[in-house]
Amino acid sequence: MSTWDKLLMSKPVLVCAIPLKKPSFYYLPTSCEAVELRLDYMDNLSLTQEVRRVIEDYVSHYPTIITVREHGEGGSRVINPEVKYGILEFGKGVGAVPDIEVELLVKRPDMYGDIAEGSILSRHVFSRDVNAYELALKDLDIARRFKALMYKVFSINDDDFLNLLRLLNVGDINVAVIPRNPTYRAVSIIMGSASCTARYAARQAPAS
Repeated sequence: MSTWDKLLMSKPVLVCAIPLKKPSFYYLPTSCEAVELRLDYMDNLSLTQEVRRVIEDYVSHYPTIITVREHGEGGSRVINPEVKYGILEFGKGVGAVPDIEVELLVKRPDMYGDIAEGSILSRHVFSRDVNAYELALKDLDIARRFKALMYKVFSINDDDFLNLLRLLNVGDINVAVIPRNPTYRAVSIIMGSASCTARYAARQAPAS
């Protein structure tokens, strides 16, 4: 049984997200069970030797998620698609779990299909005119087809919340429901969402 499988048996998992602005390793608080490296915060991101090394450092210390979000996925930068793929592929190769947006996988199954197995497939809904629950039901079929480790859905729509909670009972795949509303997010964690995320300010930690 993999480390992630063991963690998810006693969900929720506290994942500390680190928005890295430069390739640096930081020890995390003992309460963190896993780490999410948000590499899209770096200027001029590329798969340099320093980036490779920092990914390997985190993987050697913690269960690690690699995330490279583009602007439409909740990121703040335009990301070179080849660079993004290269980083996620490298991360998976050294034992990290890639976080891939469902829309990206659907558009580029030729590119991302080979790293989707065992990954986290994510859906981010930023429009109040979109029914996140209906999208999620379709997404789950994609997650099953590609044998994803987890499906994660974020929505800004409070009206979606009760329906999204029903996804926690699907049974055959780990599901994380992440509402924007802090109270709803707490309820989601109590109800058994697969993961909860805490933003960890790396600049406050001592560098190794």
